[in-house]
Amino acid sequence: MRSRGYGALKTHDVEAQLKQHAPMVRRIAMQVASRLPRNVQLDDLIQEGMLGLLDAINRYEPKPGASFETYAKARIRGSIYDSLREDDVIPRHVRDKITQLERASEELRQSLGRPPEDSEIAAHVGISIDEYFAILDSGMTITIVDEELPDVVDESADQAKLLDQKQLAARIENKLKELPERERLVLALHYQQDLSFREVAYVMELTPGRISQLHTQALVRLRGMLAKEQEESRQA
Repeated sequence: MRSRGYGALKTHDVEAQLKQHAPMVRRIAMQVASRLPRNVQLDDLIQEGMLGLLDAINRYEPKPGASFETYAKARIRGSIYDSLREDDVIPRHVRDKITQLERASEELRQSLGRPPEDSEIAAHVGISIDEYFAILDSGMTITIVDEELPDVVDESADQAKLLDQKQLAARIENKLKELPERERLVLALHYQQDLSFREVAYVMELTPGRISQLHTQALVRLRGMLAKEQEESRQA
């Protein structure tokens, strides 16, 4: 795991805040762990999350409409996802299959003028619906690690990075409107209301497994739309 250096902080105040928000770190780490391979250790995720919390304590500046808890959640998740990217927990063949679904989803969306159904995507890539859902189940890790929805724009970043963050947030917000209603609801409940997949399943009267699939499908659609948009921008 990584280590970070920080300037002079008031040790007592920092320790108090770390203790106060430690349950939030554990809750977020458990939510992430529930969607990762079993070889990923919860304690490692918690450790990374605590580093993210410490980073938030060090950087946070009070602003209207931006609470510390919201800011800290983004930092905690970001720290955990960064460590997962470094450890490369996602097999190449899974990445390739998800990329294929992303492209198929966007091609169909443009040709049909609406979000394609699961069965239409499966038929487009020449697989059965069972194989399609199996790919979604195996690919939930990649969508979590590679395309986390931003909770907050980091105003402390340099100007170039800050502009990129704001542009990405605006692009995602615009594309969210093009998702099917159930997928939008899953993302809203999970990211905005901070509900676990099990809690989202209870609200929507579905199984946690189906919520996981809807979540992955939503991010597959988003990644496909964003990739196509980026490709068109480069060609312009």
